[in-house]
Amino acid sequence: MRLRALFCAAAVAASSAAVAEEAVIAVVGQTGGVVRLLPVAGGTATYVDVGDLPAGVAAGPDGRTLYVTDPDHGRVTVVDALTRRITARFPVKGQPFGAAATDEFVYLTDWTRGVLIKLDALTGAPTGETKVGKSPAGVVLDKAGERAFVALREDDAVAVVDLTGKSELKTVKVGKAPFALALSPDGARLYVANVQSGDLSVVDVAQGAELKRVAVGKMPYGVAVTPDGGRIAVTLQHDGALAVVDATTLEVAGRVKTGAYPEGVSLTPDGKTAAVANWMDDTVSLVDLETIKVARTMSAEGGPRNLVVVAE
Repeated sequence: MRLRALFCAAAVAASSAAVAEEAVIAVVGQTGGVVRLLPVAGGTATYVDVGDLPAGVAAGPDGRTLYVTDPDHGRVTVVDALTRRITARFPVKGQPFGAAATDEFVYLTDWTRGVLIKLDALTGAPTGETKVGKSPAGVVLDKAGERAFVALREDDAVAVVDLTGKSELKTVKVGKAPFALALSPDGARLYVANVQSGDLSVVDVAQGAELKRVAVGKMPYGVAVTPDGGRIAVTLQHDGALAVVDATTLEVAGRVKTGAYPEGVSLTPDGKTAAVANWMDDTVSLVDLETIKVARTMSAEGGPRNLVVVAE
């Protein structure tokens, strides 16, 4: 494993409204084969070499354990965001893509086999699989870790998986080619980014039904919700922008240009700033969600496609 220090000299300050909290952005560089850890406040960054073609990244409940998926090599690399070291590598049957974790288990979507994989979080041993549908992509868990919501890109639907095994798989129809999803803090609503229909599905979790579709822009790929549930950040790949949706009115409050082909998005713990991975620009944009303006742009070489913000 290589662990090298870099200096974020390429960060361009566009506003003095910087983020004061201590947080780190873990960015997956797909072509560079690294996880780059960028301090939100600026300064020295580090990267961890995880191997060729990493795709997804998710943080465990402890806020420091990162699970990095590599579908081409059938593995998950576990990284400690605090020590900046690889702690484990788990071989996985199939092609793991999306990831979510509890203290006990790691859940992975397998794009090619159409299953949700369950691994022991400590040993990486497979403990089960659930057939969910065609081309599962993003996955998110409820707070109790009892249900998983999986975006099924080729089925234009979301699979709802009861992880306790007490009920059968359910599906909810959404827009065309759903990719990423996020739950509201109270777990009442599920927000789904539909890539090909250019909209955001709002799903009533209790009813298991779509409430509304909000037109957001071209090719929405990533979605994140503020801790107070008031705003939803959606990346728009073909607009090179971030849309911010008001969760009360379910209307777009504003859009801001970020960089070329933005995909992943994650929020700082206070919910004031969105970090956006700009795939074709090799940058990460920090967007102030109140003003809906780019506060800062940071260098992130290696084809950044996904990211997650963790507190230090």
